[in-house]
Amino acid sequence: MNKILVNGHEKSSVDARDRGLQYGDGIFETIAYKNGQLQLWNEHMQRMQHSAERLSLSQVDEALWLDDIKKLNLSNDAVIKLTLTRGVSGRGYAYGNNDVTCRISAVYSWPEYTESNSLGVTACLCETPVSVNSALAGIKHLNRLDNVLARNEWSDSHIAEGFMLDHSLHIIEGTMSNVFCVLDDEIYTPSLENSGVAGVMRQHVMNLADINNIPVNVIDISEQNFLQMDSIFITNSLIGIWPVTKILSGDQQYNFTIAEQVKTMQTSLNDSLSA
Repeated sequence: MNKILVNGHEKSSVDARDRGLQYGDGIFETIAYKNGQLQLWNEHMQRMQHSAERLSLSQVDEALWLDDIKKLNLSNDAVIKLTLTRGVSGRGYAYGNNDVTCRISAVYSWPEYTESNSLGVTACLCETPVSVNSALAGIKHLNRLDNVLARNEWSDSHIAEGFMLDHSLHIIEGTMSNVFCVLDDEIYTPSLENSGVAGVMRQHVMNLADINNIPVNVIDISEQNFLQMDSIFITNSLIGIWPVTKILSGDQQYNFTIAEQVKTMQTSLNDSLSA
């Protein structure tokens, strides 16, 4: 099903001078296309606009993205990836005020996630730390080497995700997900003021928790406190909510239950996406 458009034209390559390739100078969004709908489309567009503003990238009209998606000829469930780079420039980090951005729209087959993942997955703690940089915190930018290194720390197919910490040993995120915990009937999620990606699904889940009158606390969570939580679950735009029932750390194994709050959030999320 893979198909790629560059600035609206079907092709599979970009200019070798593109700053996205040279420096990771750009942003991207990963969007679920399910049951004929682009899920959380408005939220993705809002984050892309906000991220572009923070990086001083020229905005792309939403209509252009939608036109690209129409050209992708979607039929079955699929993954849409929208990438915006600063475009072509010469050597050196400085960019010009008149740089023309590069717009890349791609469709990929829906991943074959195991249905049982919604009933609980196994995760591990990664050794690769998250880079701390408040100027980039929250943005889904193209420089994802931290996540690449962390994800390749394991090859066991039974491990669905790995958790990444900062240098102060605070849990920040998963390699592909945001992290939530439940303790004493309240939900906790790591602060992303200095590192990590503020996921669209993360914010959607926080909004749903508010609707369901479940308190959400955004705080620093130490590794020690993280492993003592009652329940843990992860989120992203493709997986929705997966409870984590087991975490591996070296030769240690930590087991977790699935709290009622997690089940409530799963039901509420499914309802919101099918409405």
